[in-house]
Amino acid sequence: MFGFTIHQSSHREGVVRMRFLLRAISTLLAMCCCIGSFALSQPVFYIVRHAEKLANWPERELGTFQPLSEAGVATAARLAKHFEAMKFAAIYSSSTTRTLHTAFPLSQKLGIPIDTVRAMMDTAAIESFYAQLSKKFGPDRSVLLVTHSNIIPYLLVKAGLSSECFDNMGVQKSMGSSWLVIEGYDNIYKVEGLGKKRTGCDGITRGKF
Repeated sequence: MFGFTIHQSSHREGVVRMRFLLRAISTLLAMCCCIGSFALSQPVFYIVRHAEKLANWPERELGTFQPLSEAGVATAARLAKHFEAMKFAAIYSSSTTRTLHTAFPLSQKLGIPIDTVRAMMDTAAIESFYAQLSKKFGPDRSVLLVTHSNIIPYLLVKAGLSSECFDNMGVQKSMGSSWLVIEGYDNIYKVEGLGKKRTGCDGITRGKF
């Protein structure tokens, strides 16, 4: 009788351990699925710089309101033409006149409002903005970001771009400062797989419009 009691107790302990192990495995598999789902659920986003701005505009307190030049207006119209068949889920811009003016023709053409976000002019806000994008949009959605020459490099780096790809993407050091910048007004950066560990420049491409 005593020997049977010991055997029965050992059997129960084994069952408890097995149940605990199965729960742990189940939890681990669920976490892996969530991680995989996160990696696959990222929206595709396109990044452009604002179009050419009006020269000889008073800087400092009025810099935010600097409008587009005649050439910039034409560039904004060309951007709208380039993306007119695109089904964007959202358009994000900084709150400056030049970025809003650049995004406006496309916004009107597609019937999509422009959302102003701090991340389009403040690098410290990029990570939290990306996290919001990941929660809000799935892999079948695309968004457009209209921003500035000294913000685009940091949007790309936060998306996983390595320094070895800087030349390919036109990223360079600003003259007289430590800021990274891009040149030109006709670049389109396409980013796929936000948060993905990248090999080389995989998933980030640069085109023209």
